[in-house]
Amino acid sequence: MFLQLDDISFSYPGSGCELFSGLSLSFYEGWTVIAGSNGAGKSTLASIISGSAIPDSGRVRKSGEVILCPQIFRGLMPDDWADIFSGDNHVGMLKSTLRLSDEMIEREETLSGGEKKRLQLLAALSHSPEILILDEPTNHLDSYSRDLMIGALRVFDGIGIIISHDRAFASALSSRTVILERGGDGPVSVEDIPLSLPEAYEEHERRRKSGREAYESIRSAISAERMIVRTLGEKSSVMRKGLSKKDIDSKDHDAKARIDGARISGKDASLDGAMRNHRAHAQHLEDKLLSVRKPLMRKEGLSLSGGMYVPDISFPESILRAGTYSLEVPSLSVRAGAHIAITGKNGSGKTLFMKAFHEHLVKQGKEHSVLYIPQEFSLKEEEALLSAFMSLSDDERGMILSDLYRMGSEPSSLFSGSLSPSPGEMKKLAFAMSRRDGRSVLLMDEPTNHLDIVSMRIMEKMIREDGREMTVLLISHDEAFISACADTFWRVDRNGERGKLVIS
Repeated sequence: MFLQLDDISFSYPGSGCELFSGLSLSFYEGWTVIAGSNGAGKSTLASIISGSAIPDSGRVRKSGEVILCPQIFRGLMPDDWADIFSGDNHVGMLKSTLRLSDEMIEREETLSGGEKKRLQLLAALSHSPEILILDEPTNHLDSYSRDLMIGALRVFDGIGIIISHDRAFASALSSRTVILERGGDGPVSVEDIPLSLPEAYEEHERRRKSGREAYESIRSAISAERMIVRTLGEKSSVMRKGLSKKDIDSKDHDAKARIDGARISGKDASLDGAMRNHRAHAQHLEDKLLSVRKPLMRKEGLSLSGGMYVPDISFPESILRAGTYSLEVPSLSVRAGAHIAITGKNGSGKTLFMKAFHEHLVKQGKEHSVLYIPQEFSLKEEEALLSAFMSLSDDERGMILSDLYRMGSEPSSLFSGSLSPSPGEMKKLAFAMSRRDGRSVLLMDEPTNHLDIVSMRIMEKMIREDGREMTVLLISHDEAFISACADTFWRVDRNGERGKLVIS
């Protein structure tokens, strides 16, 4: 069982920049996590491995069947049905592990999002692939579905690749992380680190800091050598002028004798020799600097500051409805500056409550003080957001692009026209465009879905350290994220067609 990428180069059609250049990687039995910022080429790399994208050069050597589970599950295929209902004992064990009954599978179109992701995994594993690739498998999943998937994936004995920024999920399966990083218009750089995802990023930051320090040290040494060469050159020039007999009286034999003595002592020659040595050392350092990849000198992180005063927020006792489901919400009083995480299983009504809370603030005339980032943007919302961005002045767009860069994006390629912004990039764009308006209430529904770990860590820091004057409500299944961001926890419980918001 093997998977080997040999000297892979790849460019997107119509793009003048290479995404991958001379990329070589080996994958082994067990799980490997692929991480990196949005736009770094993670999904493209998965497509190259699976064969759905063809590299410009190089080759992929692999044994056995490769199955790629994309972010969006489109439903079971005929071959899936055959294997799932083959009667194989292994498939039966997988159904049990993933808590999927035959009755649930037969009504796949009515399953919840978490149940569909488990069904997608069951279909993939029922084919017994040698190589399995999962692209962001835990987006929208609650902790229950995530734990079931971990149980099924732990017994997979092939070559597994996970594209994920879910730190708890990745750490439960893998102690190897491949980090893709793209700086400017150059190709992606690759770091293969034998650590779990959170530990790997700590090591990546340490290496990047060390690399910057080493790079700057060489540059400083080159400058010092050049300064010495200039100083020695000036001294040599002065000495050569002093050793000239051009302006000495032809009868001044003593002066001529002194010059002859200085020439014999070789002081000018020693200066020239020292100058040559330092010049050679400077050239050696310059050659060394050229062989070192320039580290990414990226300024990261933004600050949050609420520009408008917002008092404590009240929300009336309510019964919220969605179809036949009803959610009971008690009377709420949210203190200004509270950071509240809303948890609960998929389908319990968390988004239903968040939308109602937002609508309540809008009815109170506070829409200009609220930044609401939904789980997903509709096509119409994406088009409106991009249109609003393009209608800004050059200076305003420049500030937004600077914010995106500091959140780990490469805006020069993001809006080049060759590719559409990813869902993660759209979330960052919405945030960057709204944060400058002085919003004081931040509502985020699954903010970490589609976001890369760099952006997640930056957002965590903003909310934890800079957002104390803002009121924050967030829905998330990312335990690490809510632990870092929230100081108050609410829970939505569902029992059949009725649910209740429980205030801890």
